[in-house]
Amino acid sequence: MGARPVDMSKDVLIAILAAGASRRLGQPKQLVTVEGKPLLRRQCEVAIEFGVGTVAVILGCDADACRAVISDLPITVHLNDRWADGLGSSIACAARATESALLILHCDQFAISAADLQRLYEAWIKDRSKAVRSRSGTYVGPPVIFPASSLVDLRQLSGDDGAKSVVAKLGSANVIEVNIPSAADDLDTPEQFAHVLNVTRVTRASPSV
Repeated sequence: MGARPVDMSKDVLIAILAAGASRRLGQPKQLVTVEGKPLLRRQCEVAIEFGVGTVAVILGCDADACRAVISDLPITVHLNDRWADGLGSSIACAARATESALLILHCDQFAISAADLQRLYEAWIKDRSKAVRSRSGTYVGPPVIFPASSLVDLRQLSGDDGAKSVVAKLGSANVIEVNIPSAADDLDTPEQFAHVLNVTRVTRASPSV
C-alpha cells in the first residue's frame, strides 16, 4: 500500500486516537469491520506499514475489546482515563507519551493509507520546526504532524476542540498543508456509515467482541 518512506530515523510517534464512545454512530467505531478486519486494527496496520516511528494507540471507552483486536501487533497502548473529557484529552495523552514529533491519526479515518502518511512526512522533514496537516477541499485537520516544540501545548489540551488552539498558536506561516483527499472521509454518524457501506466493505461491530 504505497512506497516505503524515505527516512527510517524513528523520530515520530504515530498516535492513533481511539478512545471515544462513538455516541453519534451508536456502536464502537473502533470495532466496525472494514475490508474484513476491525477498523482499529486496520489503522494500526497502516501505521506499521508506513514504517516511520513507534506506533501508539490511545484507548478509553471499550478499551478491553479494542485492546483484544490489536494485542498481537508491535504497538504500544496508552489508556486515557479521561477520555470522556473529549478529544483534547486523548491528544494530551499521546503528547505525554513522547519527546519527539507527534503524528495524529484518527481511528475513524478509514480511507487513509500508508502512502498518505508518507506524503505528510516527506513535507515535514523539509522543515521539522513546522506542523504539517491534511487538506481536502474545505477540510483541514488530521492526519497531522506536530513538531516536538508543540508538545508542551499539546499536553495541556482538553475538551472537544482537538488541537485547534495549538495550530492557531503556531500561526499560518508555521503550518504546511498537504492535499490528502482521503483525510476527509471518516465514520462518525449513521448517515456516514450508510454511505460507507455503499463504497467499501464495512460491517457492523460484532456484539460478541
